[in-house]
Amino acid sequence: MANSRTEEVKKILLALVPVDGTISLRELSDRAGGEIDLLASALQSLASRGEVNVFGTPEGDPEQVLLTKPGNNGAALAPTDAREKARAARLIAASMPRVRVLLRERAADSIREILTDGTPRTREELASMTHLPPRLPGAMPDVIVLPDGSYTLKGTPAGETELARRAAESSERREAMQRQRRRIDELLEEQETPLSKTELETHLGEKLLPEAIAHLMRLPDGSYAHPDSDAAWDEVGRYLSRSEPVSRQDFMRMFKRHKKLVAHIKKGREEPPFVILPNGRITVETRPEGREELRRREILAYVHYTLKEKMGGRSFFTLEDFAPRERALARQEAIHAGCVELKISKKDMFCAPIQANHGSIAAELKEITGLDFPVGKGATVPVAYIVDNSLNTREAGRALGVRPADVAELKEQGYVLGFALEGNMRYWRPSVDRLRNAPNIERLIRRSEKIKLTDAARILGLSPDQMKRIIREGYLRSAGRTVQGIHQLRRGDVEDLLARLPEIKERWGEPSGQGQERTVRRGKRRPRNRRPAPPPVNGPLKLDEYQEKSIAALEEGHSVLVAAPTGTGKTLIAERLVEYILARGKEVIYTSPIKALSNQKYRDFARLYGYDRVGLITGDVSINERASLLVMTTEIFRNWCFANPEWMSGISHVIFDEIHYLDDVERGTAWEESIIFAPPHINILGLSATVPNIMQLASWMEDVRSSKVVVVEEYRRAVPLEIRWISPDNEVLDQDEAMDEIEALRQAGSRSQYV
Repeated sequence: MANSRTEEVKKILLALVPVDGTISLRELSDRAGGEIDLLASALQSLASRGEVNVFGTPEGDPEQVLLTKPGNNGAALAPTDAREKARAARLIAASMPRVRVLLRERAADSIREILTDGTPRTREELASMTHLPPRLPGAMPDVIVLPDGSYTLKGTPAGETELARRAAESSERREAMQRQRRRIDELLEEQETPLSKTELETHLGEKLLPEAIAHLMRLPDGSYAHPDSDAAWDEVGRYLSRSEPVSRQDFMRMFKRHKKLVAHIKKGREEPPFVILPNGRITVETRPEGREELRRREILAYVHYTLKEKMGGRSFFTLEDFAPRERALARQEAIHAGCVELKISKKDMFCAPIQANHGSIAAELKEITGLDFPVGKGATVPVAYIVDNSLNTREAGRALGVRPADVAELKEQGYVLGFALEGNMRYWRPSVDRLRNAPNIERLIRRSEKIKLTDAARILGLSPDQMKRIIREGYLRSAGRTVQGIHQLRRGDVEDLLARLPEIKERWGEPSGQGQERTVRRGKRRPRNRRPAPPPVNGPLKLDEYQEKSIAALEEGHSVLVAAPTGTGKTLIAERLVEYILARGKEVIYTSPIKALSNQKYRDFARLYGYDRVGLITGDVSINERASLLVMTTEIFRNWCFANPEWMSGISHVIFDEIHYLDDVERGTAWEESIIFAPPHINILGLSATVPNIMQLASWMEDVRSSKVVVVEEYRRAVPLEIRWISPDNEVLDQDEAMDEIEALRQAGSRSQYV
């Protein structure tokens, strides 16, 4: 994008800078005149090429920064090296802001001196009398512009008259706005339905002031409603119905205009159709998360009622009557109600937190365990009764005269009965007393002893390989492994096998397929219901309706805002727009919020359209700046709008990717200023997946740019979600295959596997 004006300024500067002498930077700026930005750019270019030499310090006065042209005589005027050229260019860049300030101050003083006589003058008249920098005299605080476009000082009679007129006009407009707002509020309350702009103006009988409807919400159909009306809340619900649940903080930030709704949500009060999930996030009834939460609450209510019925008549109860989904909730509610968990005979039970007489508790325990418990007088809670009538492991060991580890072995063999109370093992006192009085307790303890595989082989008179075959064929069951991983067996099981050993040895002489273990499949496989690969696409790509609508609006010359879920093809719209512009010999800019995304888009576009037609400009890299398609960060584009608007005369469109960054607290001003200050001939394409107030954004863009903005929304999510399981061997399974695999693993884990 060559700039012929810069080349003209360079020629003027080269003519003004002497060869045998020096000229200060400020004097050169005064004599050259023109735009200070253009002058700075030309001087930096000349200094970086070595066509002028620069002397001075960056912190010094512009009067002390001297310039000269390299000559053929004298060491001081010898051509500079690359380092000196770069230093000279930086010195110019550091000094020009102070020159700019000095020139603006001098121009402002000159304008005040001209306007002191009280005669208003137009900008053209002022420009003929003194040099006018950009934005002067309009940016001067003591200058006022009159209705005819001329300027004067505020302290002059004309200025004071204009200030009085503006104050009266502002007061009148404020009163009209307040009158219209009161009437609009009354109309919306009477009608109870949203009203369009035309309907409001018909009722008011006058043109609608924008300030009068600033407190209202504009709905997608263009009508207006109060932010806390049913229609406005329905629009909020419509947005949440097509998005993931949002946190409470995000909800209050996104919908802060709906003050009543936000206040209710902040206090934890639900307003249909909104649902507050257990994790604090907000959704609506039509979303799967909302339906799931409402169903959970129904189940919870049923659980409350059922538990109350169960605990009302019995001391001990189970949750077997509940469905698996309801069981987890029932357990939570039971614990919350004060119930105590028990595990008796591998059955999960609960002690009700109610008092009952000893007789009824003993009767229920006998029904569960088959043991006789003492019946005393009075009443107690069930958990206190079972603690009084049970022993912990150490107490049971002392009562039986054995080690605590032996008590666990006796329980595993069924010689003593126990239960788990909140994860801790206890043993029923009647069962311990019965075993303690048995005459053969030493023999029982010996039978429960765990022995190594080598010891079992000596008892049976078998070799280690024969012992492995005994276990593999299911004649003996493993009693676990030691810390070192060595198999253990029960002495009683080994001794009982002695009588069957001749029969087993006789069988080994016959072929048999018995005792074969089911092995877990290890081969890789895919789910049974895997979808077939999609057929190849023949012919042109079929666009979605929202894509066709967006492209048509762009080709008609409108700015467009597109809001569609991730993965639905928003980038395709940008690509079609780029093709359309490049085919007509125009230029286009693609902006993204971060440098990494800019680099990725540059590579993608370069592969599509060729590296000679695509350029990249970020804070770190500058590639092919004169390309027809430029990829840059939004901050770079914003800076162009301020510093180099004349460079964008050939640009047709600017594409803002992730335009919702406009709402970012720290960086959003870059997008806002880019939209406001982009040259009027440039149309805008904004792409985003999350813009809750896209209609308000479009209305604001129409106001600041005075051109139509078309809004295109797509709610359908293109990528469905499916559940798959991964086995220990990294196989991808569907649910039926996963259940089969879990059962196979469970069976394999309950027996020892030998190769």
